[in-house]
Amino acid sequence: MPFAEDYEAAAAALDSAAQTTGTLMESARAAMGAGVMVGGQVTAVVTDELDAGAAVLDQVTTELTQLAATCRERAEACRQALGAERDYATAHAEYRTELRQWQDDADAGAADPGEPPRPPEPPATPPEWANR
Repeated sequence: MPFAEDYEAAAAALDSAAQTTGTLMESARAAMGAGVMVGGQVTAVVTDELDAGAAVLDQVTTELTQLAATCRERAEACRQALGAERDYATAHAEYRTELRQWQDDADAGAADPGEPPRPPEPPATPPEWANR
């Protein structure tokens, strides 16, 4: 399973890329400042292309932000799975201790050792992506 830290690092990198992508059009728009291009067909074409480029970059920024959110969700899923594994290991160790005690009592001829202890439920299977 990937580590939560790996997903957090990826999310930070994606956030940084989204911020950078969001600023890429600023210098091009600034170059179109007052008096650089006034009227004419070229101005319309350049403005249209800048608008199209800005739309593409906005979409990229949105997708990078969504990927960062997915990475954070997966980091949390990793933390939860790790916690569940630790809890299970602790519960299983307690179960083994109780089982040994129950077996010792039964072997010693205890009148009624009672029901054997029940093993703990294993943790839920992690999501499919976690096993790659």
